[in-house]
Amino acid sequence: MPGALRRSKSHLLVAVGLSLCAACGQSSVSTRPRVSGIDLRDTDDARVVDDGALLDGLATTDEYDPTLLSRDLERIERYYRARGYYEAKVRAARVLQLDGRHVKIEIRVARGVPVTVRRVDIPGVANLPPLLTKEVLQARTLKVGDVFDEANFNEMKAAILEAQQDRGFPFAKVDAKAHIDLIEHRADVTMTLQPGPEATYGAVSIEGLKSIPEGPVRDTLKIREGGAYSRSDLASAQRALLNLGVFGTVEIREDLTHPETNRVPIAVVVRETELRTLRLGGGADFSVLRLNLHLGVGWEHRNFLGGTRHLALNLTPGIDLYPTRFPDGSTPLKPTRVLVENSLQLKFKQPSFIESRTAGTIDASYNILPVLYPLPAGTDPSTERILGYQTISTALGLERQFFLSSSKSWPGTLTVATSYNWQANFPFTYQLDVPAGLTHVRVAFPALVTTLDFRDDPVQPHRGVYLTNTLQVADRVFGGTVSDVKIQPELRSYFPLTKKSVTLATRLTMGFLMPRDYGNTLKTSTAEGQEAVANPEDPDVISDQQKLLLRAFYSGGTNSNRGYPLRGIGPHGPVGFLVPVGVDCTAAAMKNDPACIRPLGGFTLWEASLEVRFPLSGALGAVAFADASDVSRSIGNITFKVPHLSIGPGLRYLTPVGPFRLDIAYRVPGAQAIGQDGLTVDQGSQDVSNLFGISWLPVAVNIALGEAF
Repeated sequence: MPGALRRSKSHLLVAVGLSLCAACGQSSVSTRPRVSGIDLRDTDDARVVDDGALLDGLATTDEYDPTLLSRDLERIERYYRARGYYEAKVRAARVLQLDGRHVKIEIRVARGVPVTVRRVDIPGVANLPPLLTKEVLQARTLKVGDVFDEANFNEMKAAILEAQQDRGFPFAKVDAKAHIDLIEHRADVTMTLQPGPEATYGAVSIEGLKSIPEGPVRDTLKIREGGAYSRSDLASAQRALLNLGVFGTVEIREDLTHPETNRVPIAVVVRETELRTLRLGGGADFSVLRLNLHLGVGWEHRNFLGGTRHLALNLTPGIDLYPTRFPDGSTPLKPTRVLVENSLQLKFKQPSFIESRTAGTIDASYNILPVLYPLPAGTDPSTERILGYQTISTALGLERQFFLSSSKSWPGTLTVATSYNWQANFPFTYQLDVPAGLTHVRVAFPALVTTLDFRDDPVQPHRGVYLTNTLQVADRVFGGTVSDVKIQPELRSYFPLTKKSVTLATRLTMGFLMPRDYGNTLKTSTAEGQEAVANPEDPDVISDQQKLLLRAFYSGGTNSNRGYPLRGIGPHGPVGFLVPVGVDCTAAAMKNDPACIRPLGGFTLWEASLEVRFPLSGALGAVAFADASDVSRSIGNITFKVPHLSIGPGLRYLTPVGPFRLDIAYRVPGAQAIGQDGLTVDQGSQDVSNLFGISWLPVAVNIALGEAF
C-alpha cells in the first residue's frame, strides 16, 4: 500500500507538471509571422481578384499558418468550381518573407473554360394555374448562355418553390437537377415540379400568451381557418406581430404532415417581452452653439389598458450654459447665463384601429427651448437677445405597414402615415425684451409620410434602399396662421463593397417650401422687401421672418453637413428680433457688421452625403465621408454653385443603442463657393471658425450617437 501510494503521488505530480506546461504553451505569445497582405490574381486575364465573398471566407488573414493556407487553396478552387469554372486550379502560391515578422502571400488561379447553360426545362409548369405559371417562369434566373453558378441554381429552385407555396401549394416540391458535360462545357438544367394539392389553413392556435389578450393578436395575425394558404402571408403575419412591440419572439409552425386533408394547421408560438419600462438617464452636448446638460426620464407601457395599446411618456429637463464660443480658437468664453429648457412628450398607439393592420396614433408635446445662434467674435453676450419658444403640438394620425418581401435577409416594407398636425409657438426671451411684431404663430396642416424600406438592418444597414417623402399642406382653414406647401423627399442607399464588412452609404435630400402668405417683406423684388433690408426691426419684417424661423429649411450640423454648425448653411442677413441692443443694423449703417448677421432660412434645400464604412477591431469601426449642401431663397430653383463641400474621417463604436460616433469634417478650400475665394458674409462666413484658431485648418468636430444616415 505505501508503495502504491507513492506511485500515485508521483503520477499526480507528473500530471500536474504536464498540465502546467500545456497551460504555459497555450498562454505564450505566438511566434508565427503576421500576414501583411494577400495578392490573389487570375492568370487568365492577369487581374486582381477583389471578390468580397471569396476573400471574406479565407482563414489566412492575421497569422501565417501553412495548414490554414493549404485549406484556403482548396477553398479557392471549390469557390470557382461552384461558380461554373470546374477546371479551376491554383497554379502557384508563394509566401514572400518581408521581414522577420511579416509575410506576403501570392496566389495565382487559372479559372479555365466556364460551363455555360445549354438548356433549362421545367416539366409540369403547364399544369399550373395561369397566374402561377407566369410567376414560375419569371423565377428562371438561369438562362441559356449564362455561366452555370451553383448559387444561382439553388436560388432558382428556391424561387420556383416559393412561387408555388405563395399561391396555395404548401406541399409543393421541386426536383432540381443539373447535368454537367465537362467535355462540351455545357449544363442542362431541369426543374421538375410536384405542386401537390392546393390547400387552405387549418385550425389556428396561439400559444404563450400571458398578459396579452388573444383578440388583438388574432386581428393582427390575419390568418383565418379556411383561408387560402400563402407562405408570404405567414411571413407578413410574423413581422406584424413583432411590430406590436409586445413579443420578444414569434414563431409560426406549420403542420405539413397530412397533405391528404388539403389543410395546414397553424400554431403561433409567442414569448411576451417586458410590457413596462422605466428609463432614467442623462447626457451632455457640446457644440459651437451650446453646452447642454440634461436628464431623461421615460415610462413606457406596451399593453396600456389591454389590447396591446402602446403609451410612452418622456420628460427631458435640461440647461444650456450660454454662451459657448472660442474667441481665439482655444479659450472658451465663461458662460454668463443658464438657460432652462424642458421637453415633455406623449405617444399613444392603438393597434387594429380601423382594420387589423392599421394603427391609430396620438402624439403630443410641450417644449421650452432656446433658439441659439453662433455668437460673432467681439460681441458682448449681455447685448444679445436670447430668444426662446414655448411650443404646444399635437398630431392625430393613422399608420399602415405593407410587407412587400418575405425574405428574411432583405425584408421590404412600405409604411404610409397620415395625420392632422397642430402647433402653437409662443415666443419669449431669456434675455432682453420681446420685440414688437414677434407674436405667437399657429401652424396647422395635414401631413402624408410614405416610407419604402428595403434595408437589411435598420440600425447598421449593409445593403438596401430607404426612400421617404414628407408632404405638408398648411392653411388657415385647418386652424393655423400660416399657409404653405412643404415637400421633402430623401433617398438613402447602401452598397456592400465586401460581403460582410465594408459598406458604401449615400444620402440625397431635397426640400421645397412654397409659401402663400409669408408677407411681401421676404420678397427682395418688392418695395416691402427693400424696406426689410433697410429696416430689419420693423414689426412687419419681424413677423414675416418669424415664419421663416419656424418653417424654412436650414442645413448644417451633426446629421447634415458636418463641416458647418446647425443652421450654418443658407442665406444670412439681419434678423430683426435678434439685433443686439445699441447696434444699428439698418442698411445704411450695417456694413456687414457680424452682430447683425444671422441665418435667415430658405425655401429650397439640397443635401448629399457619401460614406465608406469599414470595421477596425471588434466594436470599433471607421468611416470616410463627404457632405455637400445648400439652401437658397429661390422657390424651386436648385443651384450647385455653393456646394459647401466637407470631407473627413470618423470613428464609430457600437453600443446597444447604436454607434457612438466622432466625425472630423474639413471644409475643402475652393469648394465652398465655386468661382469665389470663400463664402461672403451673406452666405454665412461668420458662422464658421477654424480649429484652434489656425487659418489653414477649417475643421469642425462632431460627436453624436447613431449614424448620420
